[in-house]
Amino acid sequence: MILVKIFQNHVFQIHFLSKLSLKGDEKIQDIIALFVGKYNLYKKIAHLFIFDFLPSYIYEILGKLKDYVARKYYLASSGIRGRRVLRDSGSVSFFLERLAEDKSDVTRRNA
Repeated sequence: MILVKIFQNHVFQIHFLSKLSLKGDEKIQDIIALFVGKYNLYKKIAHLFIFDFLPSYIYEILGKLKDYVARKYYLASSGIRGRRVLRDSGSVSFFLERLAEDKSDVTRRNA
């Protein structure tokens, strides 16, 4: 390309080569603009992925992991103590049912 430009500068009568070089310059500029556009697009996509998607996904995974660990801890602790942990919500535990039965047995014996 450089040699053609030097040749064109020395010989002004060759219009075919000048037109060819202008078309080539336009094509090269179009290709460069395409690559710059693609680079900026992928850079924005990577930025969104790294700074928006990954933190929210990690937060969701950690929430599920926390629930899983809490459930396993609850099951392990009730197994170690030999009874279920009393809860504010949910069904009546086995421990409370037993207390109610023992209390009714004591009232029957006294009567």
